[in-house]
Order: sequence, then structure tokens, then C-alpha cells
Amino acid sequence: MELNGEFPDLGIELLGVNGVGLETGVPQMVAGRFIPLLQDVAEVDAWTQWEVVYRDVIILDRDGVPVGVFNLTEHDLSMMGEYESLKGMLIDFAMM
Repeated sequence: MELNGEFPDLGIELLGVNGVGLETGVPQMVAGRFIPLLQDVAEVDAWTQWEVVYRDVIILDRDGVPVGVFNLTEHDLSMMGEYESLKGMLIDFAMM
């Protein structure tokens, strides 16, 4: 919401993607959340294609190609510098 308010023309969208085989945790993951969650499926297997590590933020270009990764285990978003780093990456890649 913050990004769309500050940069409405960039079209930044945030989505969660749950890995294949991890469907049982979906109800807990979406409870009280606002970011849409997509369930990966074996036919797509984005987690394998994108070499996802748990808690990765995969940044995609307008064609759906990964262009950056920001891991939330390594980078705590409660730290303002880390938050600003991710926000900057999202803005920079959206402007490309």
C-alpha cells in the first residue's frame, strides 16, 4: 500500500507464493494478512525454477523474470535500514 501511494505509476505488486507440498500451512499464513497468497503447483514449481530459499523476496521484472532476491531471515524489516533497502530495490527494478 505504501509503495502504491508513493509511486502509483510503477505498478508494484506484492504477492506471497507458497511452495508445492506446503499447503497445510496456508490457513495460518493468510490469517490476518493483506498480501495475496498464491499456491505454487507442480506444473509450475516456481520455487525450484527461482531457487527459492525460505523467506526470500523474489523481485520479478514486468515479464515475470527474477531480477533480485532479498531474504527476510538475513534482513530484518523491523530495522529501518533493511526496510529501506528492500523498498529501494523494489522501486529501482520497477523503474527499469
